[in-house]
Amino acid sequence: MASTQNQAPHGEPRSVGVAYLLWVPSLLGVAGLHRFYTGRWGSGLLWLFTGGLCYVGSVVDLFLIPEQVRSFNRSALEPGQPSDHEPMTLSQSILVLARRRGTRGFTFNDAVLELGHPPEAIRPALESLMQEDCLHVINDLEGRIVYREP
Repeated sequence: MASTQNQAPHGEPRSVGVAYLLWVPSLLGVAGLHRFYTGRWGSGLLWLFTGGLCYVGSVVDLFLIPEQVRSFNRSALEPGQPSDHEPMTLSQSILVLARRRGTRGFTFNDAVLELGHPPEAIRPALESLMQEDCLHVINDLEGRIVYREP
């Protein structure tokens, strides 16, 4: 589990072809499966319970599926996160975590649990980022050591 590649938060990138295959059951009244696939859970439930808004929404989705897939794949990669072709380093993963947590920061345990790397790999990466002034360390109100962006 000490891989340097971090998976996207939503899972693997989606395929337009698979989304269209999941659209086909809409013809039989089981609509919205493609919307679940592209992370649109709310409208997926609406489509499921209303027959794709009485088939009108399903027909419109024939034209919208490519953009839904592109949008999902863009949002699955956080800002600054490399694509599948460029594996993210542990230091980059830590900086993404720091950016996501904002001013509240993150603890050492948060980094171990969220990034899936062993503590002996995370500690030197944190120290290196602090030396480079990419992370600052503070104590929160409970006295825990918290790392965050400067």
